[in-house]
Amino acid sequence: MTKYLILILLSLNMQALIILPDKNIDSDSWRFIKDQVMGGKSDGFMTFKKFPNESFDYISAKGNVSTDGGGFLMFRKKITSELSGFTKVQFKARGNNEKYFLHIKTKGSIFPWVRYLAEFEVSEEWKDYEIKFSEFVKFSNKRQKKNTLNPNKINLFGVEASGRDFEMAIEIASIKFL
Repeated sequence: MTKYLILILLSLNMQALIILPDKNIDSDSWRFIKDQVMGGKSDGFMTFKKFPNESFDYISAKGNVSTDGGGFLMFRKKITSELSGFTKVQFKARGNNEKYFLHIKTKGSIFPWVRYLAEFEVSEEWKDYEIKFSEFVKFSNKRQKKNTLNPNKINLFGVEASGRDFEMAIEIASIKFL
């Protein structure tokens, strides 16, 4: 009986919601967003790649972020699962030695400039990242707010390149909420 109880407790701690699977990525669930929808001049694209020498597939996003009339590029997907009990996001990334943001929108947030962001910087080598939900900061019109992120309200998750003129070149793999 004790063995079964230990196994149950261990399995509860290992629950994860996979946002980007290691293989067979659902490309229809991800969207690439340009600031051009609001008059900006940033431009880019997203592709899905199979990595023959690795155990995972990944998303590759490239483009030019321009603060002339806007200043962002992003790829994201809808989240429809209940996230009660989840406390962090884990993923692999590599890129062009630049700063990027994990981007979260919550239910009830109708304005596009209201979102939660968590900063991370990529290098040219694949690296594992883990960011707690408590590290996300709410922004509205570039101003920080004191609100804390409630995982139960998450309805969009993405990766954002924004805030300055630069070349976006990032690859992301194996995203999961834990």
